[in-house]
Amino acid sequence: MGRLARRTGLLFLAIVAILVSFSLAQAGSIVKNHALAQTNAPPPALAPALPMVSGSFADPQGRFQIGIFEGYSVSSAGGNPLFQAADGSLAYTVAVAPLPSALTPEAALVAAAESTFGAGEGFVAGDDVQPIPGGGIRINWTGRLSQGAAPPQPITGKIFARQRGESVFLLLVAATQTAEPQLSDAINALGGTLTVP
Repeated sequence: MGRLARRTGLLFLAIVAILVSFSLAQAGSIVKNHALAQTNAPPPALAPALPMVSGSFADPQGRFQIGIFEGYSVSSAGGNPLFQAADGSLAYTVAVAPLPSALTPEAALVAAAESTFGAGEGFVAGDDVQPIPGGGIRINWTGRLSQGAAPPQPITGKIFARQRGESVFLLLVAATQTAEPQLSDAINALGGTLTVP
C-alpha cells in the first residue's frame, strides 16, 4: 500500500510538473506574441541637412555681412542680394530699411518688414511675432511664388528684424513646401553669420 501511495504521489507530481511546464510555455508564447505585436513609434523625420556656410557676402555699401550656404547662387533682387539653392526650394536675402517713427519698437520692426516685402509674392506677416536673443524679433510669414506660366505655389518664411540706429536690418528666408522643414535651422544658422558694423 505504501508503494502504491508513493507511486500515486509521484504520478501526481509528474502530472503537476507537466501542467506547470505546459502553462509556462503557453504564457511565454503569449508574452512573445504580445511583444511581437507591440511596435515602437517610428523615429521622427529629421529635416534635410542644410549645406555648410562656405563663404561670406559683404554688402557693397558696407552695411552688413552675411554667410553664404555652399552651392547657393548669389544674385540681386530689388537692389538687395539674393541667395538661392540650385533647385530654388530655399532662398534668403538681407534688406535694410528706415526705422518707422511714432511706433513701439516691435511695431516699428513689423512695419519695416511689411513695407519692405509686402509688395512681393503675396507676402502676409503672421501674428506670432517673437523676440530673438540679442534684440529684435522673429516674424513668420506666408506668400506665393510665381514662376513663368506655372501656377503660383505656396511659400513660407521667417524674418529676423533688428534695429541698428535709425535702420532696420531684415534677414528673410523663404522656402517652398519641400524645404519648409529647413526654415528654422536656416534662419538660425544665417542669423549667427549676419554682422552689422
